[in-house]
Amino acid sequence: MADALEAARTQVKGAFERASRLADSREPRRLGDFEGELWTALLELGRALVALFLLRQTERPRPAEYLHDGRRYALVSQRRVLALGTRFGKVDFSRQVGRAEDGGLSDLPVDRELGLCAGFSVGVVLAVTRLCAQLAFGQARGTFKIFHEWAPSPRATLRMVDAAGKEARPFLEAQPAPQGDGEVLVAEVDARGAPHITPREHQRRCLPRRKLRGTTKRARLRARRKAALRPRRAKGDKSKNGKSAVVGVLYTLRRTPNGYEGPINKRLYATFESHQALFIWLRREAIKRGYGVKRCLFLADGSEHIWRLQREHLPLVEPCLDWYHVIEKVWDAGQCFHPEGSTGLHEWVARQAKRLREGGLRAVIGELAEALRRIPRKGPGNKRRRSRLQKTLNHFFLHRHRMHYAAFRADDLDIGSGAVEGAVRNLVAVRLDGPGMRWGRDRAERVLHLRCVLLNGLWDDFAHDVASRGLKLLPKPEPARPYAAKPRRAA
Repeated sequence: MADALEAARTQVKGAFERASRLADSREPRRLGDFEGELWTALLELGRALVALFLLRQTERPRPAEYLHDGRRYALVSQRRVLALGTRFGKVDFSRQVGRAEDGGLSDLPVDRELGLCAGFSVGVVLAVTRLCAQLAFGQARGTFKIFHEWAPSPRATLRMVDAAGKEARPFLEAQPAPQGDGEVLVAEVDARGAPHITPREHQRRCLPRRKLRGTTKRARLRARRKAALRPRRAKGDKSKNGKSAVVGVLYTLRRTPNGYEGPINKRLYATFESHQALFIWLRREAIKRGYGVKRCLFLADGSEHIWRLQREHLPLVEPCLDWYHVIEKVWDAGQCFHPEGSTGLHEWVARQAKRLREGGLRAVIGELAEALRRIPRKGPGNKRRRSRLQKTLNHFFLHRHRMHYAAFRADDLDIGSGAVEGAVRNLVAVRLDGPGMRWGRDRAERVLHLRCVLLNGLWDDFAHDVASRGLKLLPKPEPARPYAAKPRRAA
C-alpha cells in the first residue's frame, strides 16, 4: 500500500513538473502551440491525480462482511482491474470484489461508493449525454474528443443516452412550479414530425454486413448501396416515415403599469407518444402554475384534434386561434379573385386583417360569402376557387368563438403562437430531423426529453439529481423499436 501511494505521488509530481517546464521554457513558440501541449500535460496531471484519489478511496478500511440488497457479501482477495473513463482520460482502476455467501453473485462496493457508471465517471456520462442532446451522436463524440483527447465508443454513447434519457421525464415531472410567475398563464400546442426507422429497414440493418469485394472502396460502397435499394414509394406513402412529436409550451405574463411583460418562465414539454399523452402532462404542469385560479389562455393552429383535446383536458382556458394561421387563410382566399403578388391582393388582405383585429369577423365572413356567390359554378378555374373560398369560410365559421382578437388585444394578450412555433423547431427539427436520421421509437423519446431539460435551463439541476442518485448503464444499447407511418388517405 505504501509503495503504491508513493508511486502515485511520484506520478503526480512528475506530471506537474512537465507542465511547469512547458510554461517556464524560454524557447520561442506560438501561443496556440503552447496551449495545445499544455492542455495535454494538464490532462496527464489530472489522470495522475485521479489515480491517486482512486487509490486512496480503494484502500480505505472497510468491514470484511456487509449487506447489500438483502444479501450478505464478504470481501475477497480477488481484484478487478478496469480502464476507467474520466474527464481526463482512461485511468487504470483496481479494486476488491465482494462475493455473496452462496458464492454465486459478486459485487463491487467501491464502484457503488464512488458512483461509477459501468466503467465511466458520472461526469463523463452527463457531458457526453448533453452533447448528444445537442448534436448528432458522431459529432458529439468528436466534440468530446477535442476537449478530452479521448471519446467513448459508439455503443457506450448509446448506453449513456439510454440511461440518462430514462431519467429526464421523471425529473421534468417532479419539478415544482417556477418562482416569480405572472398573473396570466398561456399554453400553446403544436406538432412536428421526425423520421423513424421502418420495420423493413430495421430488419435489414440487423443482418450481418456482407463483406463486398471490389477493386476500390468506392466500388464496394456502390455495390452495398445497390444491394440495399429501396422500392419506389407508393402513392400516399410518407417520404420520411415520420412520426409527430407533440410539443406544449407553458409560460406566464406579468402585469406592469405599461402592460403585460413576458414570456416568463417558459417551459417546454414534448412526447412522441400521442396528443392525448401530451395534454395529460400539460394539464398537470398547468395546475402547478395556477390553472383554474389564474386567467388562462390557450393558442393553437386550426387542428380540430388539438381543440377537441383542449376542451377535454383544459376546459377553463380562453381559446384563441393562432393569428398567423388565420392570416395565411386570408391570403389563400384573396388569391381566388386577385392575382398573386398584386397590389389589389395586398390591399384586400390588409383590409381583412384590420377588420379581424378590430372584431369585424362577421364582416369578413360576409365579404367572403358574397365573393363565393359571385363566382360562377362553371368556367375555367372556378371550381378550384370556389373550393378554396368554401374551405376558408367553413374554417372561420368553425373557429369563430376562438377569434376574439379585439378583446385579447385590448387586454394586451398574445394572439399568435410564435412561442410553440419556435419550440417545435428548436426542440424537434434542429436535432431530430437531420439528413439521413432514422430514429427508433424509444431513443427518439429519450433524446426529446433530454432536449426539454436542456432548453428549459434545468440541465445543472438534472445533472446534480442524477449524480446524487446514481446512474446504471445497461450492458448494451437497447434495440431500436421501428415505426411504420400510416399512408395518407385520399380525401
